Amino acid sequence: VWAPGFLGPGREQGHGQETRRRTSVLKPSGQFLCSLKGRLLLAESGLSFITFVCYVASSASAFLAAPLLEFLLALYFLFADAMQLNDKWQGLCWPMMDFLRCVTAALIYFAISITAVAKYSDGASKAAGVFGFFATIVFAIDFYLIFNDVAKFLKQGDSAEENTADKAEEENSDSDSD
Repeated sequence: VWAPGFLGPGREQGHGQETRRRTSVLKPSGQFLCSLKGRLLLAESGLSFITFVCYVASSASAFLAAPLLEFLLALYFLFADAMQLNDKWQGLCWPMMDFLRCVTAALIYFAISITAVAKYSDGASKAAGVFGFFATIVFAIDFYLIFNDVAKFLKQGDSAEENTADKAEEENSDSDSD
């Protein structure tokens, strides 16, 4: 039966708009991807993937688990930050998790890159080592920036607590003098 606004089973007017609204929820914001953090996460995931592919093709394939894990973690944090999941899931300490991810990645990449360049002679191992060094630098920049942000936040929190403690002390001393 035809009725105005009905285009057939499951095809009501405005259905395309609703589908577009649902899929736009899954799109990351372009604003985040253009930010410094977004570019760092894109660089981390890209370098980790390239390093992973190089280790797969090399004789140093024992090291391929670390770049794969870092690639997946960088993608997860890229998706989580772009979709603003850190605002929705308040129970997790996102800056600390990101800081620990970057510190461990930088240390692991540095160690396996030195080993890949020094111990293995094939070209893919050397390329993996070079890309690993670049990844070490990117991860080190990221954890440095995270550390500065966390230190600045903690310093602001400490000064606010000191001001509150000073005010409470003044109120107590004022009440004592009365």
